[in-house]
Amino acid sequence: MKAKYLFFCLLISTASFANDKSFYDGRFNFIQEYITELKKYQKEDINYRGAVVESLSGSFFVAFNKRSQSEVDQEALEICVKKNEKKCKVRFQSLNINTSYNRLATYNVNKKILEVGSREIPSALLNTYKGITFVKSVSNFKKKDFTCEKNTLNYDFVVGIISSQIDLYPQSFLRKAGLNYVMICDNISALGFPSPAGLAPSHYDQSPGVFFLSLKKIKKLNDSGKVNMIKHLFHHEFYHIIDSTLTKAVVDEEWLKINQYPYSNKNLKANFSEVLDNQKGFVSNYAKNNEFEDKAEVFAYLITKHQETKKILSKDKILLKKAKLMIKRMKSLSPDINSSFWSKL
Repeated sequence: MKAKYLFFCLLISTASFANDKSFYDGRFNFIQEYITELKKYQKEDINYRGAVVESLSGSFFVAFNKRSQSEVDQEALEICVKKNEKKCKVRFQSLNINTSYNRLATYNVNKKILEVGSREIPSALLNTYKGITFVKSVSNFKKKDFTCEKNTLNYDFVVGIISSQIDLYPQSFLRKAGLNYVMICDNISALGFPSPAGLAPSHYDQSPGVFFLSLKKIKKLNDSGKVNMIKHLFHHEFYHIIDSTLTKAVVDEEWLKINQYPYSNKNLKANFSEVLDNQKGFVSNYAKNNEFEDKAEVFAYLITKHQETKKILSKDKILLKKAKLMIKRMKSLSPDINSSFWSKL
């Protein structure tokens, strides 16, 4: 197609896509088509540039022309705005990821709200520990498929537990890993599922950097002596946030190529006490759900059951490859993720 300017968009509904692989495949394919299209234009004229803008609703808007990169970015932004989309941001600049793109949550001091995507949650600042800010909900928040109940229970014990787990990581890693807030709610619910003990919601394939916890569930675990489950939960959800920082595509082909066994077509439940020894590349049954949970489980077990997991890795070649890839990626965020870090676990 020969044209001086070309614009097109991908409109996406705002339903949940947490475990919908076809949705992520669609986003991945869209970006691949954008890259192919831009390369085709650049064969005709090397001066062609492209831009992909994403709105808060997840819609993509694309522009190609021969102007400067900033002008091409502006063209795509204007298309997004004309469609009445909110918080339009440039995600790709020609063949590069826009380094300033993010969907990170922010705390509005004047309004006393934590802005997480389209959610504005009334909250109070508690304290900041090693760059991670603890906040608590101050009213019952409900919007569409997400609720965060007002915090009424004492939260000191869980702040202490999570802080102790934050201490495991080098400061250089924490600065780049993507976790910025821990939001304490008495109870949370999301996407129509029963109340989870904790979750790290994403904006499609980008994380806002918030770990939500359900204090009622956490307190029950703590009171019954299951502190290790709380720790596992934190590291599992933490990795969902890290994953958004580490992976630069919505489908992690490098990880998927390691698998020799398919993910389950059932919704398998978590059991934080198990470590599988079946040499099929999965550290737990919950890891069999999809690549996102697979990665989060490998990470959590490497941190919370390090010695036990090491023994499994020596027998399971598939799982060993996954662990090596994960460790390599972690080290790309910080050189302090070294032998000294692992030896302390």
